[in-house]
Amino acid sequence: MERTLSAELARFVAGLSYEALPAQVIDKAKTCLLHGLAVGLAGSELEYAHIARRLVVLAEPGVGEVSAPVIGSSLRASVAGAAFANGVILHGRVQEDTHGTAHPGTMIIPALLAASELRPLDGRAFLTALVAGYEVLAAVSRDFTALTTPRGFRASAIYGVFGAAAAVGKALVLSEEQLAAALGLASAFAGGTTQSFASGTMEWHFENGVAARNGLLAALLAREGARASAIALEGPAGFYQAFAGTREGLERVVSHLGRTWEILNVTFKPYPVCAFNQSPITAALELVRAHGPHPEEIARIELEMNAYEANYPGMAYTGPFTTVEQTQMSAPFCVAWTLAHRSFSFSALTQFDDEATRALISKLEMRARQDLPPLSLRLTVHLVDGRTLEQELQVDASYYAWDFARELELLKELQPDLPLAPEATQRLIELIRSLEQCQDVHELTRMLVVPAPSSVGS
Repeated sequence: MERTLSAELARFVAGLSYEALPAQVIDKAKTCLLHGLAVGLAGSELEYAHIARRLVVLAEPGVGEVSAPVIGSSLRASVAGAAFANGVILHGRVQEDTHGTAHPGTMIIPALLAASELRPLDGRAFLTALVAGYEVLAAVSRDFTALTTPRGFRASAIYGVFGAAAAVGKALVLSEEQLAAALGLASAFAGGTTQSFASGTMEWHFENGVAARNGLLAALLAREGARASAIALEGPAGFYQAFAGTREGLERVVSHLGRTWEILNVTFKPYPVCAFNQSPITAALELVRAHGPHPEEIARIELEMNAYEANYPGMAYTGPFTTVEQTQMSAPFCVAWTLAHRSFSFSALTQFDDEATRALISKLEMRARQDLPPLSLRLTVHLVDGRTLEQELQVDASYYAWDFARELELLKELQPDLPLAPEATQRLIELIRSLEQCQDVHELTRMLVVPAPSSVGS
């Protein structure tokens, strides 16, 4: 094959072996898997999950010998339908993992679970395919989200399909030629915009499910003999020209493969909101715990954030709030609620008319700062008595890139929202902790089934 981008990515995926994965990478892959499934289960009764389940019952039911489970329910769907529904469910709570501005686990894990119904996988094969998906998604997106996002394209929606296709292709043992075709097809199936963030509507909740499904289909089409352009990514009418508006710097897509493990740079969200709102909530909590101002003592609030993050659609919205999509994206809401209530949980997101929060939002000024690095910020609270409280957060992605042990702490907080008894949650943890010893990942998928009556939803 020519040394095109899709060929080079395919060569990496085809040659990847479990034995080549460093121990730290394996631990991180397990952490990503546990986080994705736990957050998905915790959100499996949200409105988006019910919509997705109703859709697959109508349009993509599981019939015949090949079907796949929809997690958090007893429903089975077609493999493509399950990839879609599970992508929606893993994304529903918005507490998923993050690389750059994409959420790999919400697309790669559902596609890979669906693929495991087509070919038996042991734990080592599953983990290897999972890492392949994360590495490919990171490779195609790492240096280009800063170009594609300002043009209105959503990172998860346009890059996730590549990670899903790579993971499925690896799981199904596609040849290099087939993998290259799958990635070429994935480039043709990519799509999704950010307008819904600014509008506070639901489209983005379903984009990741579509990317998971399309990545699966790309790999399956390639397995069946479908061909794709060898220069689907770098061609004059290819992926990067279309979405990024440039073909410069494309050598960086594959230059690090096998030398730098991008999965280690994947971060996790302690709170069920946009990745860019993790630091605002963290800073606000630190400020109230250290100084404890009451809402009525606050005269004015200044929130200074990285310009890219502050200007992301929906981030600066101050109301009125009528949807969870608006509150999850709004930095003013997240900061004001935290200062007013000294905590933050999923239930806060539906408190659209909370008087203390609305009052503080009216006192908040948000500023975009070019000199502040990503995830860092300065929160300044001016009190009516003339005092000024400051909380500066200077962190990078490593602050949120925790390991398996730290993930277990989050699961304790999620347990009340899980449809699993504590002992069942513990069994899930132990299986994933030792997944390399698992002989059949159906043992994992069986743990994700929740009996009726929550199988379809109303």
